Amino acid sequence: NRGYGLFENRQWNQLPDSALAQGDALRQLVANPFFGKIAVGALAQRTVARAQLLRPYPQFDAVTAMNTSWANSNFHALQSKFEKRYVSGLTLMASYTWSKMMDYGIGPFAGETLGATSFQNWNNLAAEFGTSNLDQTHRFIFNSVYELPFFKGQKGVTSKVLGGWQVGGIWSAFSGGPLGVTSTVNNTFSQGGGQRPNWNGQTPCVANPVPTRWLDSTVFSNPATYAFGNAPRTFNGCRSDITNQVDFTFTKNTRFLERMNLQFRAEFFNIANSARFAPPNQAFGNPQFGTVTAQGNLPRIIQFGLKLSY
Repeated sequence: NRGYGLFENRQWNQLPDSALAQGDALRQLVANPFFGKIAVGALAQRTVARAQLLRPYPQFDAVTAMNTSWANSNFHALQSKFEKRYVSGLTLMASYTWSKMMDYGIGPFAGETLGATSFQNWNNLAAEFGTSNLDQTHRFIFNSVYELPFFKGQKGVTSKVLGGWQVGGIWSAFSGGPLGVTSTVNNTFSQGGGQRPNWNGQTPCVANPVPTRWLDSTVFSNPATYAFGNAPRTFNGCRSDITNQVDFTFTKNTRFLERMNLQFRAEFFNIANSARFAPPNQAFGNPQFGTVTAQGNLPRIIQFGLKLSY
């Protein structure tokens, strides 16, 4: 699957990379040619930092295109499915997907918490293309419904009370998403770009991650001033916690007066009450870097429902 024209923000007023070589001269105050023409902000002053005048649009601060359709994505997958159709009250289905998704970013996303990510250099978007935060290498789902045979087809009060039951379940097992490391400081002075730390090439993944240590901070360091870090947008091998959850349901159908059916449902989400950890803190320089401070899924939820069909 190839995606084109995906929504993503775009910053157009970052300094050219060549200007960073001027170093401390970028922060020197020089005469402001826009003084008297602009009434508010830094450009309303008599002097302005030299870096401002070297931007592509020096008369503006940030020039951001919101949700513009410039990004693209690649998705490759091997998909398989096993299905046993309804026979003797039983139906089964299992599906497995082995996949890889690459993109520039996920754009506006109102979903669960994912791994951190940020654009670093808008002048070098090729370096931003990487494993998507939405990537799940392995995704397995098994579901089944079984109509209990007890008192099936029989008449009488006993059949009405004890018959008509179904049980069903869904087992979901997914890989976690890739993690990206950002930086708590930005000393590039690139006027619009971000900054990631430098990476020494050794894996930041912990062999047996625990909430108190999910990432190894020793493989990162702060880059030099006026320079971008070399860490990638995401680390494909470093993942957030896996999903391993079972949902269960009991259903009771009671028919009466020929056309009427009363359905009772008891649903148990995350019946084992298993916790899935949220992604760890991924801001290098933060005292909590590499630690998990939240749960990523909901605890056990039980709900009941009653529906009358006629």
